[in-house]
This record gives sequence, structure tokens and C-alpha cells, in this order.
Amino acid sequence: MNRIEILSVGLIIGVVGLASTLAVSSARERTRDVTRLAHVRELQIGLELFFNDHAAYPVVAEVTPLGRTTTACLSEDGFGAPCTEGDTQTAYVEFVPAPPTKGLKGESSCAGVQDAYCYASDASSFAIQFELESGNSLLKLQKGANCATEDGFKAGACPVLTPAASE
Repeated sequence: MNRIEILSVGLIIGVVGLASTLAVSSARERTRDVTRLAHVRELQIGLELFFNDHAAYPVVAEVTPLGRTTTACLSEDGFGAPCTEGDTQTAYVEFVPAPPTKGLKGESSCAGVQDAYCYASDASSFAIQFELESGNSLLKLQKGANCATEDGFKAGACPVLTPAASE
């Protein structure tokens, strides 16, 4: 083989390697976004079940990051510490997940917690702000901060969770 053939083969291998790396990276990004959407949808369902039993959503004093030690369970008492054995009978969401943080840019942060599912409620409505790495055209969601409410998903940050709304 001469040098040009070797360089050509090396160039082709490099291009194929780069293309496969980009494809794998994109697939991982979409998988993390699907996981985030599944978490938020699970929380919406749990909150609706809570509302059906109590005629109100769990109220929090300030915007609260979900899926942390103090908000790891949604039971009769609202969001609280991890469900105990007795709570699992009345848990609406036994394990409130934290979002996969890899790939996020901190656009959904609250109470000093970066890259969180941020929850607010006034008993008659709720908002969960979350971040996606890339948009979702089927759900009409954008890259960055998005909002989930009792009415569904909405593109953009939750108005009740933005600093201007809370001042």
C-alpha cells in the first residue's frame, strides 16, 4: 500500500469513529431526557392521586427541590423524608427521584440545589420546573427549563418559579 491509500483508510476510519461517537452521545442525551420526563410524569400522577383524596395539592412554604432526603416520598402528609414501611400503604409516590444531572446547565435550580425538579403549589395548582438537554418536538418542549402543571407540560420556565414572580 502506498501512503495515499493508508491516509485514505485512516481518514475514513476517523470519520466513521467521529460519526459513531456523535450518535452515541445524542442517544445518551435523549435517554436522560426521557428519564427526566418519566420522573416528572410520575410526579404529576402522584400529585393528581393526592388531589383526588385531599381536594388540594401538597402545599410547600417555598419552592422545593424534589428527590432529596427531605422530599423523597409523597405520602398522606405531602412531600417528606423517605417512606417508611407504614407509609408505603398510603404513599402516592414511594420514591421521588432526583433528575439525572449529567448534561444539564443549571436552568432549573431552587433552594440552593442545582439541576433539580423544583416544586411549588398553592393547594389548587402546582408547578414542577425541570430541565431538558434537548427539545422534544412531540411534547412541544424546549431545550432548557420547562414546566409541568396539573394541565400538562409547557415549554419554558414555570412563571410561578421565576425570580421576578416571587419578588
